[in-house]
Amino acid sequence: MTNNVAISLNTAQRLYWFGRYVQRAETLLRELVNSYDYVIDRDIDDGRKLYAKLGVELDYHNALDFLKQGVYGEHSSSIESIIRWARENAIETRHLLDERGFAALNKIHNHIVAGRDSVVSPTSLEEMIDDFALILGIFSSELGRPKAYNFIRLGQYTERFDLILRLYSDLDLVNAELEGMNAIARRLNDSYQPLVISSTDVSEVLDGVNGVIGRVIADKTSSQSQSQG
Repeated sequence: MTNNVAISLNTAQRLYWFGRYVQRAETLLRELVNSYDYVIDRDIDDGRKLYAKLGVELDYHNALDFLKQGVYGEHSSSIESIIRWARENAIETRHLLDERGFAALNKIHNHIVAGRDSVVSPTSLEEMIDDFALILGIFSSELGRPKAYNFIRLGQYTERFDLILRLYSDLDLVNAELEGMNAIARRLNDSYQPLVISSTDVSEVLDGVNGVIGRVIADKTSSQSQSQG
């Protein structure tokens, strides 16, 4: 695929959400492993506190059950659900994706499905983290990449911003994500006006950040319509 191939709005959204879900899985896996260390010998409720920040009421009996619920639990932040959503978007945009990244995602998906009835160990999660790091590395590289990859990278930056703010509630920690997100959004649409954070209200900031993709696509559609009029 070349850089000037037209991308439909539906495909742009799917690439964006593919990027978000892959980033979400990698970040939450890291948080899951870190929290496991606290649950096992410092604070049994650390996992509950972690997922409460994501709007999830997580119930578990011990440290290994915490890992099981984090990966396979019936909630929107389960690793199994996130991987499934990432794969669904990858399948719909497979013709635009690097084959290595697609294969790595399939490997993770198959591992998750096969292990549903098994004990979840920190070692297996660390292996998945490495696989997701590989996928993120493939799709984050700019060298020789088609413009379509910028939608994936926009999703990655948006998800990092979103999760950092939800988990740590510190606006100072998201400056790099904001800068990267604005740069890529402008690359996708030269009429895009950078998002400026002028509020300290976390909910208001998150609304603005999660609305960037809509602004990119809406502004792009508007400018294209005007140029054709």
